Amino acid sequence: MKKLYARLMKASCPADPELLAASLPIIQGEVVPYAMSDPGARQIFFFLDEQDGTMFSITLYDTEKDLEHAMRDADSEHRYRTLARLGYAPVDARALEVVAGAVADNVVEVDFSQGNS
Repeated sequence: MKKLYARLMKASCPADPELLAASLPIIQGEVVPYAMSDPGARQIFFFLDEQDGTMFSITLYDTEKDLEHAMRDADSEHRYRTLARLGYAPVDARALEVVAGAVADNVVEVDFSQGNS
């Protein structure tokens, strides 16, 4: 059975709703493509908890070696500069093995560039 690996990153995000809203197109247009250019990157999702001002991202990778490469980037100057530019602050980055999950056969691609409406 093929294994998958994941990078979980956590950051605090701007409390100001306008600053937060302004950051989302940059995440979709710049951060997502950058992360997906990592070797072995298969999927990335960002999750926002507006209650406590926390943003999580989970990126799935093909191999443990791909994940190790990605974890070096999680502690890079590029990540810290990007977070600072968005008004975010890094909190945590973790390497994980995916141990269970499923994807529906009829999954429809979502256009995140249009927001959550």
